[in-house]
Amino acid sequence: MKTGRNGSDRGGRRKSASESGGRSIAENNGGRARHSTAEKIAGFWPLAFLPALAVTYCLWHFCGMRSGVPRRMAILAGIAVAYALNSLFTIWFYGADKRLAEQQQRRIPEFHLHFWELFCGWPGALYAQKKYHHKWKKVSYMVVFWLYMVLNVAAVFAVAFPELSKSLLLNANDALMRLVGAAS
Repeated sequence: MKTGRNGSDRGGRRKSASESGGRSIAENNGGRARHSTAEKIAGFWPLAFLPALAVTYCLWHFCGMRSGVPRRMAILAGIAVAYALNSLFTIWFYGADKRLAEQQQRRIPEFHLHFWELFCGWPGALYAQKKYHHKWKKVSYMVVFWLYMVLNVAAVFAVAFPELSKSLLLNANDALMRLVGAAS
């Protein structure tokens, strides 16, 4: 059977590893593993922070000092931008990972997907899991996803409302000490 350069048969169907003599796609492709654009961008983690930092800095430095915009409002605006942009990136990464999985190509590492979820991309990940039916059945992945979502929400709450989060932590600490004291 004649095959194309990408390891597919004449009908365009990608051959399985057993049909290609047990060789991987990289081996069939001249020994080179091709990285997708989404995989390259997903690994560039500073991209997750730059938009939020830029918006926060600009709002507080340029607007806040002149017009009296509170620093907290600038921080909340930066967080909102981080959620919006990182969620859009995360949706794109999930879609790309799903397509790469269907084509049996090199995929986006789970670490990169989890990184974007942790840094304000979890709403987009939640949407993409339902839209693409991707990763939502894998229990080990979902445990880490929900843990990162809770950590992200707690961190954002602590940054956005430092006084309230401090009082909540002190109250929780007092309650825990009373519980430990009552047990002994």
